This record gives sequence, C-alpha cells and structure tokens, in this order.
Amino acid sequence: MKRTDRQLTVVVAALTRQRPEMLRELLLSWARMTLPEQCSVKCLIVENDVQQVSRSVIDGCRPHFIDRELLYVLEPELGIPFGRNRAAKVAIAQNADLLLFVDDDEEVAEDWLVRMISGYRYSDAVLLGAPLRAKLPAEQLSFFQSKMFANIEARYRQKELRARNLATLNTTRNVTIVTNNWLAETAIFRDHGIWFDENMRFTGGTDAKFYLEVCKAGLPTGWVADAFVYETVPPKRLSFWYQYRRARDQSNTHIRRKSETSRHTIGAAVLGALAKIIPFIYLSIAIPFTGGRTVLGAARTLGWISGRLGYVFGARSVLYLEVTGN
Repeated sequence: MKRTDRQLTVVVAALTRQRPEMLRELLLSWARMTLPEQCSVKCLIVENDVQQVSRSVIDGCRPHFIDRELLYVLEPELGIPFGRNRAAKVAIAQNADLLLFVDDDEEVAEDWLVRMISGYRYSDAVLLGAPLRAKLPAEQLSFFQSKMFANIEARYRQKELRARNLATLNTTRNVTIVTNNWLAETAIFRDHGIWFDENMRFTGGTDAKFYLEVCKAGLPTGWVADAFVYETVPPKRLSFWYQYRRARDQSNTHIRRKSETSRHTIGAAVLGALAKIIPFIYLSIAIPFTGGRTVLGAARTLGWISGRLGYVFGARSVLYLEVTGN
C-alpha cells in the first residue's frame, strides 16, 4: 500500500526535566495543532528525572486534549539518550508507525504535524527533519541580550535557508537531522536496531550520531522545509559565556565522535583550533563595527577552539547537566 493511502499511528514526543512553564506552552501548542487525516495521534511526555516533578503540569493540560491522547512516563535514568530511547519503546508498544520529537522549550506551529506527515507520505525517507526558529522569551531583555537574540535568530534563519537549498523530501546532503524537529519510522529502532547511544549520557550529539548511523545503514532521509517549530530562548542563554560553553561542548562531542573512525584526530584538533584563532580575532574586533552582528560568531568560534583543545587534554562535554529555562 502506498504511503499516501495508509492509516498511520503517530506518537508525538518530548523529553522534559524541570521546565514546567516551557512544558505547559509546548503542551498547549500540541493541543492546538491540526491533526492530519488518516492518522491516530498520541502525544507523549517522557519526564527524565528521579521523581514526577512535572506530572501536575501535564494533568492540568489534559482538558485541552479533547481529540488526542496524552501519555506520560517517568524515565529515572538521567540522560537524554535514555529518555529518547524510552520514548521509542513506548511508541513501539503503542504499535506506532511513526515517532516524532520536539523539545520541551519549543512550541509547534498549528499546521506543523499536518506538514510533517504530508512530507513523510510524499517522500521515500524513513527519517525526516524540519526547521527550527527562535522565539523571544517573555522576560524583558537587556541591550546585550537583545543583540544576542538577534544573532541567534539570524543563525537559525541561515541554517533554515541552507537546508532549504541543499535538502529535499528525499535527500539531506550535508544537512544533519536533529531531534528538535524530527520524524522517524519506529522500524528504525525495532527492525534495524539503531538507538540513541546511551554512553553519551550528558554530552549531547546523540541525535547527530543517530542520523549518521541511519545514513550508514543505507536508509533514506529527507527534509520538510515548511514544518516549523519555535524555540523560546531564555535570558540565561543570551550571554556570551553560555554560547561559548554550548559551542565548546558541541565541538568536543563532535571531535570525539570523529575519533571513533580516525587515528589522526589529536593532530587535526590542534591544527583546527590554531586555524580558528584569526577568525576569532576578526569577529571580536568587528563586534562594535557591525552593531553586534558578530558577537555570537565570536562566542561560538572561541568555544569551537576550546572544545578542540579540551579534547586533546581529555576534557569531556557535560552540556546537558545544566537545565536552562523555566
């Protein structure tokens, strides 16, 4: 049977940990989203914590879920890959054809799920991604925070444009699919044995590794260019040093993953870090002359250098030990 004709069971999932206000906004956006035709839709929250901190938030939102089921499970083994794998196991137990992920600091557009399912139906891909856009927090921002938000928003738009130009429903050339806006057939887990790497408990990057393993297995991937989610960027993330630390840990995780298949990563890390020093100096000097448009680039470049050098000296990312947002 063609995908366009199939009745689908769909689980839309998110992990959460100690962000009740953001979780509430996500849940309300799930309650408002339009349901695709020929789909049975279930929404799932996996709380990755040692106790049910967010259960009351979820129960408070249940009256809004009139025509869709809202599921909740607690995953006490801390770490994003444990939570994501738990969501996959729940989806398989629910006999779901598809599992979708967004983050608990996001909201989905009203037509998001319709567009994601349409993209799946009209592609050959078993794993699809879609764009992420930035959303202002409710709090009043300082001058510097406003500049940093503008930088982040511009970066997300550039990534969206790049993906639109490079990727299609049936290919993702040089565009990595990550779990902030993600759809996969549950058969990837069940039949192909590809799961999120639980050895990378707090490092981040398990979704990028998952994507590479899907590609290595020869499974088709795709991109849905018009299915949007919106990430609320809290003030704590709008500092130079937070963006530096985020880039540092992402850089460290990336080079560690490359070290699994290369013997020359230490030399490459050192040379790569040295090559980034001049761009960092340029971006830093340019900050006052560009109205602050290079401040994020300077923070991330410095973090990239630090992450590479940290790898050389044995440092490891703990990006997701810290919870930011409310």
